[in-house]
Amino acid sequence: MKNILVTGASGLLGSHIVKHLLKMHCHIIVSILPEEKLTYKPLEGVEVIINDDIFAGNIPHISTVINCAFARSNQAQDLANAIDFTKKLINGFKIGNIDSIINISSQGVYKRLPIGQLSTESSPIEPIDLYSMAKYAVEKTFETSGLKYVTNVRLASINMKQRFLYHFVQKAKNHETIIINSPNQYASILDAEDAAEALARLAMLSEQLRKPIYNLGTGNQTSLIEFAELVNTIGEKYNAHANIIIQENDSINTAGVDISLISTDCNWSPCITNQIMIENLFLSD
Repeated sequence: MKNILVTGASGLLGSHIVKHLLKMHCHIIVSILPEEKLTYKPLEGVEVIINDDIFAGNIPHISTVINCAFARSNQAQDLANAIDFTKKLINGFKIGNIDSIINISSQGVYKRLPIGQLSTESSPIEPIDLYSMAKYAVEKTFETSGLKYVTNVRLASINMKQRFLYHFVQKAKNHETIIINSPNQYASILDAEDAAEALARLAMLSEQLRKPIYNLGTGNQTSLIEFAELVNTIGEKYNAHANIIIQENDSINTAGVDISLISTDCNWSPCITNQIMIENLFLSD
């Protein structure tokens, strides 16, 4: 039985990873913030420690860490604090003799490519914002940490309330207007269930067989226009419809990663389509 530590386990992705690891009969340890201790409700069989325990190296024997803990922010101070937090984690891993890490990074570290091109693990690096720059800094911090087995997973956008797809559905529910800044905007958005399954399978893979970098996403690009039109199509049965306005300018914005490597190594492919994600958003509160 593998002992897996999941940091950031109270977040959307972390909580889904825990569920998938339990299905694989792993022993799960999750780390949380001290202030979450009274409110966090672990699933049956999950052991809970606080982050201060990790910083001090007071960690049970661990096969692999899946590190999801990081600030979801573009504020410089938040990101600086998150990088400092990561350095404390790494120091604790060293004290606790943990040397197998799967760190969650971002597809935003890549340079934007022309429409239709997906970033591979060797594509040029040009972080698109402060958050992505901080994620890349964390990658480098892990790579130079001296920990023996480090894998950085560059993750596509996860379908959640902060993402555009949720807001498109809300606009349709309220019969409001979706404004798309350019006809040349393309995105790739992954359901948390699919992402969690891939990461759980990666954790099951021997650390000697894991690659230093994996991309994790849907393996395709979809234009925001197509997303908006699909929201309206599915919204018909819910009496939901948004007016779509497309502003005409030449700006190009693309995102999307090639997932061949993780698909092959983990025998995984995403199952939850854009249609299913949109349907689920209409059914949610």
